[in-house]
Amino acid sequence: MKVNSIDVRKYNAKQLNVVQSPPSIAINYEMLTGAKLPTEFETDIPLGHLKLTVYFRGKDRNSINRNLSSFMANFTSSCVLELDGYKGKFKGYMTADDYEDTISKQRKKLNLEFDGFFYDDEREIILDTVISGTFYMVGSRPAPCVIEVYAKSSLTNYAIRGFGDDDIIIEKLAAGKTVIIDGIKGLVTLDGANGFEYVNLWEFPSLKSGGTSLVFTNNLAKVTIRYKPMWI
Repeated sequence: MKVNSIDVRKYNAKQLNVVQSPPSIAINYEMLTGAKLPTEFETDIPLGHLKLTVYFRGKDRNSINRNLSSFMANFTSSCVLELDGYKGKFKGYMTADDYEDTISKQRKKLNLEFDGFFYDDEREIILDTVISGTFYMVGSRPAPCVIEVYAKSSLTNYAIRGFGDDDIIIEKLAAGKTVIIDGIKGLVTLDGANGFEYVNLWEFPSLKSGGTSLVFTNNLAKVTIRYKPMWI
């Protein structure tokens, strides 16, 4: 087991138990007066839940408590867990913790609870000099993504349609330049600098589970899409 890429053996600890629970999803709907069927609206997907027990060993209570203290420093903000026996990584936000003493002074248990989700390694889709393209997003949870647009020729009002209700428009981009629209960090950059003046968009791009079809103004650009599959 690892926490933020640190093997827990550093703290003389090991993963003991993991209990994963799916999110509690409530369909967003309204039964209008006189209607025979309810009207459905888009339903948000909350985070799942995970319970984790970690087992600590040491020569005495003091050494165990010091390791526990150092270990807990990993959870002052969101964390990334790599759990033994589980595929992918878990992005977690700790919600509860408690300790269990054992009969032995050389052993102790730590119980942790998290809200969060599992995700896989980054995937990349390249659509090179085409006016349309369709691809399938892996995962069951909507995932923010990063779009890189490389101009093979000068672009003016280059539109990308398919990420939402509104087009993403690159108002101008010189040949050989790349603009990056980062839906994960909420940034637009060009050559590492602020690039919002070159792009017109109402919301940052994200992908929904299933197929995504994109349409471009012309075939003068190479578009690269990167995302991490996320799971309910």
